[in-house]
Amino acid sequence: MDTFFKWYFIIVGALFIISFFLKKLECPKEDVLVEGIVDDVCSWFYSMYPLRKKSPRIVISGESSDYEGTYTFYNNTITLFTKNVSNYESIVEITLHELVHWREITSLSKDQLYDRQLKEYGYEKHPQEIWCRAVAAELTKQYIKQKM
Repeated sequence: MDTFFKWYFIIVGALFIISFFLKKLECPKEDVLVEGIVDDVCSWFYSMYPLRKKSPRIVISGESSDYEGTYTFYNNTITLFTKNVSNYESIVEITLHELVHWREITSLSKDQLYDRQLKEYGYEKHPQEIWCRAVAAELTKQYIKQKM
């Protein structure tokens, strides 16, 4: 009987340790969900607006930010801040918003123009932000209509 309990506790202990490490290695379900949505939105956008330009690197960040997303021209990166994005539609819309920035800001001079306009108009009245919000809102409707 002692041998039985000895092996029982060894096996149960090993399974417990293995399950503990597997839980630590797996991605949180929210990140997987967000990544899946973002990947699908990007694929849809690229098929609608094929470009020769290299696709941006997408970073999904759990950090705090004043923004829901950003596009950085110099390293061709879109960053989505998941703490500021609350639901499926907002994930789609903010991804599309940043993809519109990526499509529009194709050179250093256009990136500098964005910065000059930001100083002159501020964020809310920025001509490119107005454009990106409008385009992203319309594309979000189209995307959801096609996917649902």
